[in-house]
Amino acid sequence: MAKITDSLPQLTEHKLHETTIRYMEIFRFDGNSAEQDIPWNDKSTNCGLFKISCSGASGYAEYALPDTREYADLVRWSSVFMRLKGLTVAEAISTIQKQQWGAVRTMLAESALKDLSANLIQCNERQRLGSLPLERSFLMDCSRAYFLF
Repeated sequence: MAKITDSLPQLTEHKLHETTIRYMEIFRFDGNSAEQDIPWNDKSTNCGLFKISCSGASGYAEYALPDTREYADLVRWSSVFMRLKGLTVAEAISTIQKQQWGAVRTMLAESALKDLSANLIQCNERQRLGSLPLERSFLMDCSRAYFLF
């Protein structure tokens, strides 16, 4: 997975200009069921995974947010990402750099798009994220909230 401190990919890659974002998913993990599988999960945070997909490749970004009212409504908090659907990867990268979504959402989108870009360029689809399997059934079993857009 790409690190947040990595620079965004060069927009000269042909795939980044042709491939459009088909869907995105965000999972908020259930602290009780995911406790053993997600070592960084903590009861005082909302931990989860953001996934952006297109053309058989996906990009992933993990998040850990304070367990406060501001982040309680997953759909409301993550709805800003709907603007990325249907854009090419290059357009999405450009779009998030112009938006004022706040530091957390911007970094989350950038991280997922960096990972997606790397996977598109390398034609690589990850099956695990560290010790965490990425099968939807596992992610759903560990989730207390989920949003597909």
